Amino acid sequence: METWWINPRQIMNRNHRIFNESIPRRTLILSALAVAFCVFMAYLPVLGAGWVYDDVNIVKPSPALKDFSGLVQAISTDLYSQAAPRLEASPYWRPLALTSMWLDTRFANAPFILHAGNVFLHSLSTLLLVLVLMRGRRNKGKSAIIAACMAAVWWGLHPQNVEAVAWISCRYDLLCAVALLCLLILRWRSDSPRTILYGIVFLAGLLSKESFLFVVLVAVVLDIVDRQPVRFTASRWLAVAGAITLWVTVRGIIGLKGLDTPTLPEILTILRVYPDTIGIYFGRVIPFVSLTISHPYAPGGMGVHTIVGIIVFVVLVAASIKFRRLGVASAIFLSGLIPAAGAMVMFHEAPERYLYVPSIGLAHILGELLFAALPFIRSVGPMSKASAASVKGTLSAGVCVAVGLTVVIGIFRLEGRLPDWHSDYTLWTAALRVDPRDPQANFNVGVAAGRRGNWDEALRAIALAAQGDPNSGRIANAYTWALLRTGDFNSAVRQARHAAEVAPYQPDCWYYLAFSLYKIEDHAGVKAAVEKLLQIAPNYPGAREMFEIANRETSPQPLR
Repeated sequence: METWWINPRQIMNRNHRIFNESIPRRTLILSALAVAFCVFMAYLPVLGAGWVYDDVNIVKPSPALKDFSGLVQAISTDLYSQAAPRLEASPYWRPLALTSMWLDTRFANAPFILHAGNVFLHSLSTLLLVLVLMRGRRNKGKSAIIAACMAAVWWGLHPQNVEAVAWISCRYDLLCAVALLCLLILRWRSDSPRTILYGIVFLAGLLSKESFLFVVLVAVVLDIVDRQPVRFTASRWLAVAGAITLWVTVRGIIGLKGLDTPTLPEILTILRVYPDTIGIYFGRVIPFVSLTISHPYAPGGMGVHTIVGIIVFVVLVAASIKFRRLGVASAIFLSGLIPAAGAMVMFHEAPERYLYVPSIGLAHILGELLFAALPFIRSVGPMSKASAASVKGTLSAGVCVAVGLTVVIGIFRLEGRLPDWHSDYTLWTAALRVDPRDPQANFNVGVAAGRRGNWDEALRAIALAAQGDPNSGRIANAYTWALLRTGDFNSAVRQARHAAEVAPYQPDCWYYLAFSLYKIEDHAGVKAAVEKLLQIAPNYPGAREMFEIANRETSPQPLR
């Protein structure tokens, strides 16, 4: 007589036979390659994009895109100075990213080949993510490879990653992701070759972007999760310490500006902003969130993002304590957002690219959920009080369907977003569709209009930007530039003075002030402005010539 209920033990035994067959290495590699290929094909439209936003000032004029001597010149100084002496000195030194761009341009012309390089790196990261998720699970059968591929596809095709992939200037984040995933793939052995390799990969991450330092916290959690004795992991920490020491030493030899050390009030502000950061970026995993290049942020009181961030933090920490396999994944997400919180305090924005590397942790968590869910799906059967496996199977099927729908929606959002990155104008007009009062969007639309010679549109857009962000030196400079081109020199002087007051560290502010004063023949003011300019940027193009002209108009005093 047939039983009226399903025996969970029989179901799980059947699942064990079906799902727990060992996966051949070839099958694993081919599956990972298939996922990477799908991601690469999805991003093909971005290959026709041009130079946008910071690409124009930092990447396009970089000597690293020329010959080998240009590459040497580029990596011998900070990121801003290597591209344009008129920019202020920065603490950013990213030689690996510049080297990768130099290698790209050996094969084809920019910007096409640089976009292709970004898409390749993102596809490579997706492939590596599959391998990371499959570590120690090759004997778990089909469910493991399906779960790993689903989680990797979710991450690789998530629309929030479009900014990092489609923007050439985000090459740094892409390389950080590759370095992080390589570290996670490396099986640790306490021997000299593995120690050296680990140190090289860690150094590569640091040479890609300074925020890679957060991986130190991930390594600490990795040791805790693996429960390895200190004597076994000592050489790994020696490799990490050696990489950081070498990185700091070379920065000192080159004479780079030191990394900004936050003051106590700034640290407290970062700690206050950190829950907001978690809440904001955790919410970004929902594919319905508006996509835009501009996400202004201002620290405030206890809001929805703060509450969500605190809840997510507590849940992830508690889950990591309960389930050790979630520890590293949670650490990647939570610690990866620490530098993001600092940047949000400094730049007053929460851009999509800050989520790129931390979201690897979310993909890892999703993979763990799918690993747990898939074996139960086959247990769906007649419901009864004794059919606990059937309940779990129904819930697990719901999880998988939700992930599948998210991926499908994400693909449509991704393909709809890629055309926005065709040019500066398309990018910032897309931002204005999200928020017509956005200061950064109006500022960049105005600059693009001025470059086309449409000065009426330029002045209108930049005026709106100045209303939205009256303390921005870049916006005030752009306003000065537009006023100069339209011949309103007195208004240009007022805007230039305002720019120098709110952003005295920006060389362009003093240059535009000097030029505006020159137009109204205030030669003494020109000399004072240029002297200030040369203190900040001694090699600023045209500054010394402008000083000599003003000097001849006033006195024969030589330039010191």
